[in-house]
Amino acid sequence: MVESNRNLNHKYEYVGFLSKSVRIKEKGFWGINDFDGNEILPSNYIEVFTLSSGYGLIAARDAGFYDIYDFSGNKINSERFDYLYPYYGLFGLTKVRIGESWGIINKHGRVIVPIKYKRIDKFGKGMILREFDSNLEFIDKDELFKLSKVKHSIIDNAPKIPVRKKLIAIPLKKTKTA
Repeated sequence: MVESNRNLNHKYEYVGFLSKSVRIKEKGFWGINDFDGNEILPSNYIEVFTLSSGYGLIAARDAGFYDIYDFSGNKINSERFDYLYPYYGLFGLTKVRIGESWGIINKHGRVIVPIKYKRIDKFGKGMILREFDSNLEFIDKDELFKLSKVKHSIIDNAPKIPVRKKLIAIPLKKTKTA
């Protein structure tokens, strides 16, 4: 048994346990296996990580692009993203970028906010969407919660509330000076 552990150490450069899988690094590339050692994604990606814990979605990057896979290793969308930024704890949402435009996918891997914004930032109990013409929109937490549950359809026009810039100004606290 000691011999098999020694072989395991030589086969993988890194082994990390996730909630439903094992992330491995072999010959400089990353892959994902299940707990029984079955391969979910082969070790030929520059980077792999899980999205929306509990749903088993996996982001894998090769040649500069990210793809999203389910726990069986099936690619779940046709989009290839330049960048992914998971908002853990915020309804399982992930900010995605294609070119210079940002959008949001939910915990099911569905685009719920179109990939057309210059910036998307968390703000208070929601998100601010900044368009390329500097208009701002706000999606509150209740709408985000509804969007995060979408399983099968893609929403092209997420419900948004227009926001004037002066409404989101944050007042500075005044401090006493000696």
